[in-house]
Amino acid sequence: MLFVALYLVDVFLCLLFIKKKSSVGYACTKPLLMPLLLALYFALLPSSLRALPIQNFVLCALLFDALGDILLLLPRNKTKLYFYLGMLCFFVGHIFYALWFFKYDAVHSEQWAKRVLLICFLLQYLIYRLLMLGPRKYAPYLMPYSIGLVIVAISIGSLMGGEQFSWGVCLSFIGVSLFGFSDFNILRRLVRMPLFGQMTVMSTYIAGQSLIICGMLILQST
Repeated sequence: MLFVALYLVDVFLCLLFIKKKSSVGYACTKPLLMPLLLALYFALLPSSLRALPIQNFVLCALLFDALGDILLLLPRNKTKLYFYLGMLCFFVGHIFYALWFFKYDAVHSEQWAKRVLLICFLLQYLIYRLLMLGPRKYAPYLMPYSIGLVIVAISIGSLMGGEQFSWGVCLSFIGVSLFGFSDFNILRRLVRMPLFGQMTVMSTYIAGQSLIICGMLILQST
C-alpha cells in the first residue's frame, strides 16, 4: 500500500500545483508520476508473475512515458525539438503497451480488432479535419504520433472477443481513450485552438495511464 499512497499523493500535489500555477512544484511532481505508477504496478502484481518476460513491456512503456514527461517540461524553441522528442518517447511507450496486450495469453479476436480499427480510422479523420481548420497546416506533422494510440486501442480491442465480460479490458480501453483525449487537447493547443486547460490535460492523462495499468492488473488476477 506504500506505493499506492505515494502515487496518490504525487497525483494530488501535481494537480494542486497546476491549480496554483506553480511551475516549480509541477516540474518536481510530474516526472515522478510514471515511475511511481510502475512501482505500484509491480507491487500489486502477484509475485509469481513479476518475472515473466511480458512485464518488460510495461517497464519499457512507463519508462519511455516518464522520459516523455521530462522532455515536455523543457523549454520549447522555434523547432519544438524537445516537444517532438517527447512525443516520440510516448509513441515508443504506446508500442510497448500494445505489445503487452498482443502478447497477453488470452483469446484474441481479429473481428473485434477490425471494429476498433474502423472506429479509430473515423476518429483519426475527424481529428485531422479539426486540426486543419483555417490556415493551420500542422496536422500532417502531428497525426503520425496518434497512430501509436490507435495500435494500443486495437491491441486492447482484440481481447474483447472473450465469452465473458472483462473489467480489465474495459478499464484499459477507457484508459487509452482518456489518454487520446488528453493528447488531442495538447495538439489543439499546439495549433492555437485550445479546448481545455492544463488541469484537464493532466487529469485525463493521469486517469488514462492509471486505468490502463489497473486493467492490466485485473486481467492478470483472473
